[in-house]
This record gives sequence, structure tokens and C-alpha cells, in this order.
Amino acid sequence: VNRGKRKRAVKSLVTGVAGFIGSHLAEKLLAAGHDVIGIDNFLDNYAGSFKEKNLSELSVHGNFTFVRGDLLQCDLKNLLRDVSYVFHLAGQPGVRSSWGKEFARYTDNNIRSTQLLLEAAKELKLTKFVYASTSSVYGDTDDLPMREEGGTRPISPYGATKLAAEHLCHLYWRAFGVPTVSLRFFTVYGPR
Repeated sequence: VNRGKRKRAVKSLVTGVAGFIGSHLAEKLLAAGHDVIGIDNFLDNYAGSFKEKNLSELSVHGNFTFVRGDLLQCDLKNLLRDVSYVFHLAGQPGVRSSWGKEFARYTDNNIRSTQLLLEAAKELKLTKFVYASTSSVYGDTDDLPMREEGGTRPISPYGATKLAAEHLCHLYWRAFGVPTVSLRFFTVYGPR
């Protein structure tokens, strides 16, 4: 018998929430009854109007909180307060643009932001820290079909930064017990 006590909702953080994958994930989490905090800094990888539209679908939900901010600049301990799940989808995408002068954006948004988030998470009792990696970590391989345990030989700075962040996830699991998993997305498509 329910005596007026509301069961506390599971709280999830979705980084890169205004993006294609992040907005769809947030919708699913909200439909499953999660409280969702979404953060996005609106990188210029595609038009902001698309990201605004993705957020418009979420902003009408009472259990959704949006933070417009940069993981490199915000108070991550406060952002992670009472969070059970971290879905770290934010990052700097793109293989071609990762060369040359743009490389610093990739190290900041793929490696440094992941390390800072893991550092803030190491004191928490998370259920899971899910990191969005990429099939680009496999690079130029003859090891087909690609398998999770297959070799990694990225052939772009983008792939190298995503693989470095995977290694950080593994290190924070080994050293501090942060329950991490890295997902290597291939081409993702769907509505929107």
C-alpha cells in the first residue's frame, strides 16, 4: 500500500543532450521515469536550430532540466549531485577537421572533458558511467568483421582522442571503481 511516499526517481545526466543521440536518449529516459539533467554547450558541428528543436521536445517534460554549459567550465560535482547514471555523449565530432589547428578542440572536448567528468564521478556511487566512443578507434584494420576485442589503430586525431578517453574510463574503473562502459558507435541514424 502506498502511504503517500513517492518513490524517488532515478536521476540521469546526459551530456550532449541537444545532439541527435543525446536528445533521443533523454526522451527514452524520461519515458522510463528518470529525472534527467541534460547539458550541452552547442558546439558548431551542426546548426544550432537543429539542437534547439531537439531540446524543444524535451523542455516540455517536468522531469527534465537543461544546463547550457561547457563541461570544462561548470561545477561538475554539483551537476552530478544525486545522479545514478551518467551518459557522456558530448564530444568534438569529425574525422577530417581533427587535423592541424583544430586538434586542441578535440583534446579539450574529447579527452579533458571526459577526465574531468570521471574525476568528479569517482567519489559517487554511480550505477553506470556510459561513454560514447566511436568505431573510428578501430581505424585501418584487416581484422574483420570488427569485434569488441579487435585491435585499435585509429588513423585520425579524432579516433585517437576518443580512444584516449576510453582508456581514461578503464583507468578510473581500475583505480577508483567508477563503473564505466564505452560504446563504440558506428553510423547512427534515425528520426530527426
